[in-house]
Amino acid sequence: MAADEVPVSDQAAPAGRLTVRQALQFDDSLYHRFTAIHEAGHAVVALATGEATISECVIAQTETMPGAGRADAYTHASVNSATAHATLLYGGVLAQQRWLHEQQLWSPLREAAVAQLASHDYAALQATGATSEQLRQARSTAQALRDRHWPAIIAASALLAQNGRVTGDELNAILRQTPTIAQDAAPPTLTSPPITRAEQIAAESQRRASRIPQAPAPLPHPQSESLHSQQRNHRHVR
Repeated sequence: MAADEVPVSDQAAPAGRLTVRQALQFDDSLYHRFTAIHEAGHAVVALATGEATISECVIAQTETMPGAGRADAYTHASVNSATAHATLLYGGVLAQQRWLHEQQLWSPLREAAVAQLASHDYAALQATGATSEQLRQARSTAQALRDRHWPAIIAASALLAQNGRVTGDELNAILRQTPTIAQDAAPPTLTSPPITRAEQIAAESQRRASRIPQAPAPLPHPQSESLHSQQRNHRHVR
């Protein structure tokens, strides 16, 4: 399957393929906001760990083409622990998942498209060499931070969609000034299964590690490297 395709389960075309943009069926404006939600999710969740700094979030370009789309967007982050890095990586897809439900835009096909759009994030998670349990914990932490700071994610994404860029100072101000949701509040009800591929990611990571004739390296502990921009700061063609 091509990187920008998702399977079609529709009975009208059981063996067909759609591009991610065709599956989403968003116009330019909605696709732009959808992209902003993803980057704001990464940034706010990362900042909320207390183990990351964000230089900026940028959406350089989003556009519609017949049957496809293009988004050039990234979050420039410095992360102080492998756990915070994994939590950051989950933040984008989890933000898009909740946003689709709240906007009453969710569908199984869009859920598949969201997962496909997050393929770079999943690849980065796999590259950490984290265990299945570590990945589950990172995802659980990201989901809790997403829900606690959901108003900040919405505010940051609106500013990003409007201006095309949000600085780290602006993001920190939003996080400080936006009310949080109580930790004991009931989480939103999502009718779809959670987007979690921890078992598959861990198995593949362990399989690759078994090919290396040396002891597996410990989880990376990045200091001031722009980790997320390395795998997001490039153009995605959908």
